[in-house]
Formats: sequence, C-alpha cells, structure tokens
Amino acid sequence: MDVIYDDKTMADLPISASSVTRVPLEAFAGQCQRSMQPLVDSITYFSTATLEEDQVRQFLREPAQATPRSLLEKIPPIRLVLVPFIEKGSGGSTDYVSFERPASTKSLARSAFELEEAVFIFLSAEGQDVADYHYWFYNGIAEQAASRVDEAAFARFTGLVADELSRNARGEVDERSYQLKQKVSRKQRLPGSDSKLMQEYFRQALEDTLTLYLHGLCCDIDVEPGSRQLASRYLRKRLELLQEVFPPNPGYNVFPAEPKQREENPEA
Repeated sequence: MDVIYDDKTMADLPISASSVTRVPLEAFAGQCQRSMQPLVDSITYFSTATLEEDQVRQFLREPAQATPRSLLEKIPPIRLVLVPFIEKGSGGSTDYVSFERPASTKSLARSAFELEEAVFIFLSAEGQDVADYHYWFYNGIAEQAASRVDEAAFARFTGLVADELSRNARGEVDERSYQLKQKVSRKQRLPGSDSKLMQEYFRQALEDTLTLYLHGLCCDIDVEPGSRQLASRYLRKRLELLQEVFPPNPGYNVFPAEPKQREENPEA
C-alpha cells in the first residue's frame, strides 16, 4: 500500500512520527481509540496514513463485508490499526509501532492483543499489496475465532485432522501448521489428542484453515499444489465444516457455484 501521512491525522495523536520513531502497541492503541472510524458491524479502523476511497474499499471495506456475521458475533469487537511498520519486541516484551523500517528479523506484518473488551489488530501497511494485506487481515480475525470456537465445533474439526493423520495425509494449509504437523509426524507414536503438542497443532490447523476460508469468501485465490500442501479432498472437508460453523453472508461462497442441472433431458 502506498501511503501518505496526514499531518492533521497524526496531530490528533499525542505521539507522532515527528517526535518518536517507535511506540509500544498498547500505548498507541489507547491513544488512537477516540479516532476510530466505523467500517462494518463490530469492526472499526484507524490509519496513520491518508487513504483514498479506493484504498479504503480494497483494503478495508471489501474484506470486512465478506467476513461472516456469524463469526463476528462470537468474537470481541475488532479495532483495526494500520501503521507504517510493526517491530517485534525483544525477549517477549511488547511489539512496537515503528515509523522507520525495522530490520527484517524484527519486522512483523501483524500483531494483536485485547484491550478494554476489544481486540486490536495492528497491520503493517507500508509496501503491502492487496492480497498480502487481505491474508494478514483474515489471519488476525481467524486467530481470534480459533481460540473461541465452541467445543463441539472444535471436536468436529479435530476429528477431521485426526482422520487425516491416521491416513498419513501429507502437507498442511500454511507454514505454521505444517511445521507442527512435522513435529507430530516425527513421533514414533502419535501423541494423544489431549497432549500439549496435539492441541497446539489442532488449534493452529484450525487458524490456518479458517484464514483460507475467510480469504476465499472475499477473493478468488489459488491453492498451489505440492508436497507441503494438504490434498484437496481433505481441505474441502475442512472448508465444508467451517462453512457450516460460520455460514457466509448472503451473496458470498467459498466454493464455485455448482452448475444447475437442466430440468429437461438434453436429448429430448
């Protein structure tokens, strides 16, 4: 995203790029709350940059409108904050809003935390294209939903993943769940479903699959085939379950529309 920093917008904050180069996320969130703009339902946003209407539509309104209301009802209000860069804190400390590009080893695309019964999702906007931005937007939403999904739905999802493991299904949806699956697979015997490793894998697999589901509702995306990618027959089962748990808004569908069957015999 090509951004222009608005002196008036930045002046509304006690902190600005002219006075400091980085600010702890929690401090920044507390200071920008009063400047949040409504977006869709329980989603509001603040941007340190001046966004043109087309940018608001592409980067904010379209992905927010595609997010199922059935999902938003189950998570706290979302406060999106678009900032130039996000710098990872050291030694488990808080992350930072940065007005200068951090070192690549410390650069983050997203960071989130809860504050006053809302979830703040910070997104790094500088240089992001639409597809990458949508991915991190939906990943932030998916992280919140995956940690709050009801027990029955989670049990159904873990049942699908456990079945995949029993069939030696290779690959995963994204890198984090893939790495955890590798740890599981290296065990001589599969860990019990209640073990810490398996629960971590199940939860990450849910987050990654939910990210894909949400992204697919908004945009036509291609899943690249390969040895690290979960086979389509297993992926479809996961997506069908998520579609049942979090039904899409009217007019949205994660699967291509099935061609309607002709009512008459084509040879008649």
